[in-house]
Amino acid sequence: MDVQYMVQSPSPDENLLARIDRSLLIFHENKDVIISLKAWMGTKKPINNWFIPKLELMQSITASSRKVGALIQWSADTTEHAHISEIKDPAQHTNNNDYDPQICHHLDH
Repeated sequence: MDVQYMVQSPSPDENLLARIDRSLLIFHENKDVIISLKAWMGTKKPINNWFIPKLELMQSITASSRKVGALIQWSADTTEHAHISEIKDPAQHTNNNDYDPQICHHLDH
């Protein structure tokens, strides 16, 4: 959670990037405890791995931000909102037949 909050900074400095690296390191050093306690749960049973693409992506946060600046691109909020407003909401007004043409027709308007 520390990393999720820190990456929202609009102007990361070297101190913040070092804190992000430390938080990620602490998580990786201790994540096996979560699995051993069966606290990493799926919908029906404990998950025994950390194969999470977003978690892998987080390993390059500080290196990328040193090259390109602000970390806001690590948030999916903007694209998630666009997906809801441009796809999910209009889909509720279709008849669920020929879905793609109806969504495209809506987006054309």
